[in-house]
Amino acid sequence: MFPILQLGPLAIQTPGLMLLLGLWIGLSLAEREAKRLNQDPEAIYNLAFTGIIAGLAGARLSYVARYPAVYAADPLSLFSPNPSTLSAFEGFLIALLAMWVYMQRRKMNLRLTLDSFAPMVAVMAIAIALAHLASGDAFGAPAKLAWSIFLWEEWRHPSQVYELIAALAAWLVWWRLPRAGDGVTLWIVVALLAAATLFLEAFRGDSQLFFSFRVNQLWALIVLTWSLIVAQTWERR
Repeated sequence: MFPILQLGPLAIQTPGLMLLLGLWIGLSLAEREAKRLNQDPEAIYNLAFTGIIAGLAGARLSYVARYPAVYAADPLSLFSPNPSTLSAFEGFLIALLAMWVYMQRRKMNLRLTLDSFAPMVAVMAIAIALAHLASGDAFGAPAKLAWSIFLWEEWRHPSQVYELIAALAAWLVWWRLPRAGDGVTLWIVVALLAAATLFLEAFRGDSQLFFSFRVNQLWALIVLTWSLIVAQTWERR
């Protein structure tokens, strides 16, 4: 694992760097895809920027609401760049809400907009996998296999590598799809990533449980079902 990139006196958090690179590459691909679909690339960029800012602010404030005493003792830690102090789920919901409001005000076409973001979703999945690999988060269950990695005092499944391979596969599928701009492309990418999570979560060693069920698998099943239903419905119209 490689959590810190030391450049002289400057210490850069590698997971954060991976996420920033993912955002940059993903946004570039989203703008290019928007142009191919005869959409305004600037509107796509502004929409993404709105979601990112709202999501980050919402994720940090949600985390602060969980641990108010910590931030009351050290208010400056509110501006820490550490991604582990973000509430991802709450931030995601707030980002979606902000983006929906922006789309309504700009009267953007929903299906074309979604397909413009399909490559960004796939690239961000790759970036998240690389961030997990760098930080050691999302580590695998103990296993003594020829390809196991030694992490946190034990030989484990390289779950971060599994995650990376699945994300790369989703990106390659997007690359090979016809990409007609009917909104189905995004849902196919999301369905592939959800299916990968549903399968690969079984190899994780840090899964949160809810009545003996892995929480991420439950969410993945919901997202997979929703994505397939929407994709099939939209394809018929």
